[in-house]
Amino acid sequence: STPLFHRSSKGLELTAAAQALLHHARVVLRDLKQMEIELAHHASGVSGQVRIFASVSTIIQHLPSDLSNFLGTHSAIRIDLEEGTSQQAVDAVAENAADIGVFGGVVPRRGLKYIPYRSDRLVVLAHRDHPLSSQTSVKFADLPDYDLIGPSRGSFLDMLVIRAAAELSKPLKMPIRVNGFETVSTMVEAQMGVGLVPAGCAARYVTGGMLAAIALDEPWAVRQWNICVQDSQGLPPPVKLLLKHLTNS
Repeated sequence: STPLFHRSSKGLELTAAAQALLHHARVVLRDLKQMEIELAHHASGVSGQVRIFASVSTIIQHLPSDLSNFLGTHSAIRIDLEEGTSQQAVDAVAENAADIGVFGGVVPRRGLKYIPYRSDRLVVLAHRDHPLSSQTSVKFADLPDYDLIGPSRGSFLDMLVIRAAAELSKPLKMPIRVNGFETVSTMVEAQMGVGLVPAGCAARYVTGGMLAAIALDEPWAVRQWNICVQDSQGLPPPVKLLLKHLTNS
């Protein structure tokens, strides 16, 4: 037999064979524990993949914390997240290219279920030297007097701006359109115009002191974000779990 201990002046000590055995035993116990976890996940139907297609605004503001909390308790589920416009998110779910779509506004497609998710409020982002920076609030009708950093075409914000601009007595001046609120803040900091961004994003951009956030006094400044799925009764278990988490968050 192979000895596992030997005596020394310090007492009993493990032999090299015992140390190797201990190492392998720990590996086996770890693997058994992992097997137990994975079997439990499979038994409860909470393993698999969920495909999400979401608008950029929700990816920046809401989804990171919601998904982090979800994955913290459902480690066997993998999430494939893709970003795009609200229309693309709805189309992806309708065409079975995504399990869950997160979008803004009303983008109707037959055969889908729509559930409220979150809301945000738009503000006007301006350079501290801009005439609007000293205002506490502005109307959208005040903006045609200044250059506006335009939103990307086809986005939820673009639809809101187009709709509001149609009611103005003079046209908007949009020398440039950009994709992403981080880019908007960079352009505003370069004094290329003012921009429309969610208040949550603006709170980060104004910390350096170069920019100011002004309330946009319009009913449509509060934006509703929604979730769409196909027949919720026929959804796979991991999709149902994530859907429940998002709609209860």
